[in-house]
Order: sequence, then C-alpha cells, then structure tokens
Amino acid sequence: MIKLGLVGTHWITAQFAQAAIESQGFIISAVYSRSKETADDFIKQIGQPAAAFDNFDAFLDSGIQAVYLASPNSFHFRHAQSALKHGLDIIVEKPSFSNTHEFQEIMKLLAENPERRFFEAARNYHDPIFKIIKDKITDLKTIQGANLVYANYSSRYDQYLADPLHAPNVFTRKFSGGALYDLGVYPLYDAIGWFGYPDKADYRARLLENGIDGSGVISLDYAAFTVNILISKIFTSSAPSEVFGLKDRLLIDSPSELNHVELIDGNGHREQLALGTEQNPLLAEARDFARILSDRHSEANLVEYENWLATASQINPLMFDLRKSAGIRFAADD
Repeated sequence: MIKLGLVGTHWITAQFAQAAIESQGFIISAVYSRSKETADDFIKQIGQPAAAFDNFDAFLDSGIQAVYLASPNSFHFRHAQSALKHGLDIIVEKPSFSNTHEFQEIMKLLAENPERRFFEAARNYHDPIFKIIKDKITDLKTIQGANLVYANYSSRYDQYLADPLHAPNVFTRKFSGGALYDLGVYPLYDAIGWFGYPDKADYRARLLENGIDGSGVISLDYAAFTVNILISKIFTSSAPSEVFGLKDRLLIDSPSELNHVELIDGNGHREQLALGTEQNPLLAEARDFARILSDRHSEANLVEYENWLATASQINPLMFDLRKSAGIRFAADD
C-alpha cells in the first residue's frame, strides 16, 4: 500500500481520498492544511488514521511516499516542486500548473529524478468510457466536427457578485482561476485524446471586471473540421455534447462525467454505447495511479505513464496559449 499525503481539505480532496481507499492501492497517512484544526476536522470527515500537519516540510517528511495536491491552482507549482525535491511522487489536481514555465520546471525536476512520477488528475481521461468514445470516433468514416459543452453555474459566483473585491479563489487571477482553468481542462483532454492536437486554437472569453473569465468559447481547428467548446461558471447549459460524423453522430451527456453515450444514425436510430455507474467518479484514475506507482518499472506501465505525461505536456501549453489569446494574465505569470 502506498502511503499518501493529502494537500487541501475541500470536497474534491475528500472524494479523491475515498477513491484512493476504494482502489486498495493507497493508505491515507497525512493531511496538510494551513490550519491544523482544519486538517484534524478533515481527517475525522474521511475516517482515516492520518496525521494532521500545518507545516508543509514536516508533512513532506512524515513518511508519505506520494502526495495528492488539491491546493489552489497557483500553489500547485511550489507544492509539487517541494514534494519532488523530497523524493515524493505527485498527483496534481487539474489544472496542474498555471503556465508553461512552471510545467517545464517540473519536467526538469522529473528528468533529474527519473524514479519519480507525476500525474495530472484529469478524471475523464482515465474513465473507461473515454476509450469507448475514442474507439467509436475512430470507426466513423467521416468527422465533421464536434460541440463540447460544460457550463455549470458556480455557487462561488454569488460570492463574487456580492463582493467582487474579495472574490473567491476560483474567480481570481491571483489564484489562477477562471472558467478555462477550472472547467475547460476537461473538454480539452477529450479533444486532444479523441482528435489529436489542433492546427489552430482560439479562446473568446467573457471577462469579468477583475479580468478573469466567467465563460467563453474555445475553437480548435483541425485540417477537416472544427471542435467548439462552450464553458461557463456563470450560467448553466443542459445542451449535450456531440461529435458529428457524415450522417451519424455521437451524443455525450457531459465532457467531464462521460456517463451516457449514444450513437444516433441518419435514420434517428439510437444505440446506447455506455452508461455510467454510481461509483466514485475518481476511482478509475486512483486505480490507474496506484497501479503505476506499485509497479513503475513494468514495461506496459511505463508506456502508459509516458503517454499520460505526453498528453499533459500538450494540455498545459495549449491552455496557456488559449489564455493568452483571450488576454488573461495570472499573477503566477509574473
């Protein structure tokens, strides 16, 4: 069992902790928060015999072997950097890093420490339904484009509207927030995984008064088609995501959840290709990470890990370029 340390005490950390336990590959050994009391409360919440820390170096030296980072986006880089220097494997909640400079620095550290592993926790990329969709897209004789929609009104937007000068982290440039980095990473993983890297990319964002993107449309141009991605944290859309063939199309409930997938032919006949389960949506990635860390020298595992790393190495600069095209600058860029 891999001794795992957790950074962050939000709902996503609790969900990953439960997935890690269910995977039977991890044991939760330590929890870090800026407040030890908060860490203690979180440990009670997840029901694990972990140690609580409010000192990050002490946390890293507590005997853990890997660390899951769900701190605010702008903290990912320095937390990951410190963890790698302490000889730990890192699982970084999406989006992994704020810009290409940070990503490249982590790549340098990994090159200097080839035994260490880095995973970007984009759950949809590890979902078995992701491959079902990829295989079906490969079977389509013609691809004419796709619309991917991920628009959910955020309760944090109410906080922003009430007091824009004291916006929650996810709606600030200081903490590398916004719709693109919070939501857009999911459909971008879909697009890269299903269609490859685009020839051209553009992001037309609706910027809030503080310069962060509340919503926007991403256009990914390929040689013969375009993938349009609608993202929003300031309104909700129930529109499905679709991949267009010649006469047939794939209907996908959500680019992040990937629960319900149908193939609809030219006559309107529907074939259900996949139906999600009630299991923890992070379980598939937790199992994948545990498998790689438990046998990191297996040839098959190494090939799979290198493929994940290659995809993460495409996602980071793509998101950075999209952000630049929309005129969004993070504090981390300075």
